[in-house]
This record gives sequence, structure tokens and C-alpha cells, in this order.
Amino acid sequence: MLNNFDFCVYTNFIFGKDVHERLGKEIRNMNINSVLIHHDNGMYLNNNNFLINIKNDLKDNGIKVYELGGVLSNPRLSLVYDGVKLVKRENITFILAIGGGSVIDSAKAISAGAMYNGDVWDFFSKGKSIEQALPIGVILTNPATGSESGAVSVINNEKLGQKYMAISPLIRPKIVFMNPELTYSLPKFHTACGIVDMFSHVCERYFTPEDEIGVIDRMAEGILKTIVDIGPKVLKQPDCYEYRAEIMWIGTIAHNNTVGVGRTQDWATHEIANELSALYDTPHGVTLSIIMPSWMRYTYKKKPERFARFANQVFDIPWDGQDTEVAAMKGIIATEEFFRSLGMPTSFHEYNIPTNEIDKMLDRILFRGDDNTIGGMVPLNRKDVQAIYEMAF
Repeated sequence: MLNNFDFCVYTNFIFGKDVHERLGKEIRNMNINSVLIHHDNGMYLNNNNFLINIKNDLKDNGIKVYELGGVLSNPRLSLVYDGVKLVKRENITFILAIGGGSVIDSAKAISAGAMYNGDVWDFFSKGKSIEQALPIGVILTNPATGSESGAVSVINNEKLGQKYMAISPLIRPKIVFMNPELTYSLPKFHTACGIVDMFSHVCERYFTPEDEIGVIDRMAEGILKTIVDIGPKVLKQPDCYEYRAEIMWIGTIAHNNTVGVGRTQDWATHEIANELSALYDTPHGVTLSIIMPSWMRYTYKKKPERFARFANQVFDIPWDGQDTEVAAMKGIIATEEFFRSLGMPTSFHEYNIPTNEIDKMLDRILFRGDDNTIGGMVPLNRKDVQAIYEMAF
């Protein structure tokens, strides 16, 4: 049975070919008079004068345009501070993120910080509630995190080596332009990182302590099976509109909680993996492909039937209710092989990540509750997480 839940997606999705050309008109209709364009300085911005055309479109619709580039993977707090100062100084009323999850998360942090008299890091490090935020729009060019419709922002405080999240429906983007054609030039590595990320987002919701299999589980299984089917194909045919469109929309539904309502979610993989990004600036998708198989191996015996069903429904591994642990392990191996088929690493060694600072990462994980654990399906304490790190070496 589904548990009680509230579910509201405020975002207006505009999906299809050339939809970004409607930007100026749509923003004008929202009564916006000034926009901060936030991006990562990527080369795609120069393709066919893409960024110039976006600026001109906004200006032609009577909207004043400002710009702040330089977003990096694992978005930095220092650039968020720059954005907050700029928005406050110029009284900017709307943030437009052009890019993927890092740009969108940075834009979210700026939108909240611009309406706050204190330090924006309070929202991330102290859990302070976001009470106001500027509206945000997105032109999505890198489907991965699902941040375009999520209520979460993850920011890296590079001075402290901390990577934390803030959550509020107020930072969920108001409008998103999703043109799959804009992703054709996305490098294979970035595409693969995105595929792993959306796969993991569904898994964090699928692996739950609840035993009942219902509509949400079957929706999640369908998404995961489609990712496994489409993922390698889009790497081989990067300019296939059909594959790019599927991946783009999957990234969104994987993380806007469509398949997370009414259930206990896990999220231990993300919390463990995020420390690799915080300490070594490792790309998010890489941290997930390294940690997830080890998390699965460490926890599967606590919920073998769910892991066996995952193997059967996602990877077509035979399972008739017998030899449950065998089927479960085959599913874990298939997950690892899927990541490798995308060219992604599944161990510290494969990505040359040091293995001598595990205690430092463990010190930064926010274990909580009376038992000082993380994870919704299987509570994990410090020793458990240490074992998962070591399994991933």
C-alpha cells in the first residue's frame, strides 16, 4: 500500500524540436523584466551562435540580460556567492540556467541566496528553510541529474571540502525548455555519466524496505529497463533524435519523484558517493558507478527478493522464486556490466582515486538518528560505509 504523500510539480515542461526559440515570449508572458543567464562556458554555447541568439531573443522581448558563466562539475559555492551579489546589486528578477545539473543547482542556490540576508551556505550546512527564492528557468543541454524539475540543489564548498544539499519546492524551476537536438554534441563521457545518474535516481527509490510490489515499482522497473536498452544505443548514435528524446525525458521523471511517492527511499549510495566528489572533485556519475555495485553487494542479503526481482524485470535474468540470492547477485553483476558497457568505472582503481583517505570521507558523512546511520532500505553505520568503500577499491 502506498504511504501518505504530497506531490506537486510546479514546472512547465516545453519539449521538442526548436522549443528554446519560444524562450523570450514565454519569459515575457511571466512578467519578467530582467534575467541572469547562468552557464558553464561550454563550447556548445557557440554552436550556431546559440548563446547570442538566446540573448537577442530576450532583448527583443524587452528583457534586460545579465550573464554569469564558469559553473564547474560539482558546482562551487564561490561562484554562487558571485551570483548572489550580482543579482542583488542589479535587482535581477529571474535566473535562466543553460546547461545540465551543475548549472541548474548553482542557479537554484543563487535564486535562494538572492532573497536571503544571511549566508546562502546556511541552507546547505545548517538545514535552514528556504522561505523565498527567485523564479528559475532552464534550457536543458545535458540530461542527467533531473535537477530541471527537482526541488534539490547540491553545492560543493570547495574551501571546506563539503558537498551538501538544500531542499525546497521554492527552488524547483518554473519553466524548462527541452530540445533533444541540443544534446547531439554532448561528449560520450558526459552522456554516460548522465545515464548512470538517472539509473541511480530510480534505484534510490526502488530499493525500499517495503515488500509489496505495486504500480510505483513497476513504473520504476520500466524506466530502468528502458535505460538499459537505450543507454548503449545513444552512445553509438549520438545524433538519433529518438534516443536523445527518451534519455532527456527519463532524466526528468527519474528525479522529480514520480517513482518515489508513497515509499521509504534509500539514498545511501548518493551520500557515500558524494564524498568522492567533495574530496577529489570526481564527476558525479563516476562516483555513482563506483559505489552503487558495492552498495548492492553489501546490502542485497537484507532484501534478496527485491534484488532478485530487479534482476528479473530489468535485466531479464530468470527467477521463479527459487535461488533468490543467486538471481540477486546476477542482477548486481549485470548492473556492473551495464555501467562498464557505457565506459564507466566501477572501482576506485579504475579512475585512479586514492584509497588512503577513507576516514576523512567518513568524518564528513552526516550520519543521523539515534543509531547514527544513513540509508532508508538498510540503515548503514560508519563501519558499514567503510566496508562499502573498501569493497569499491
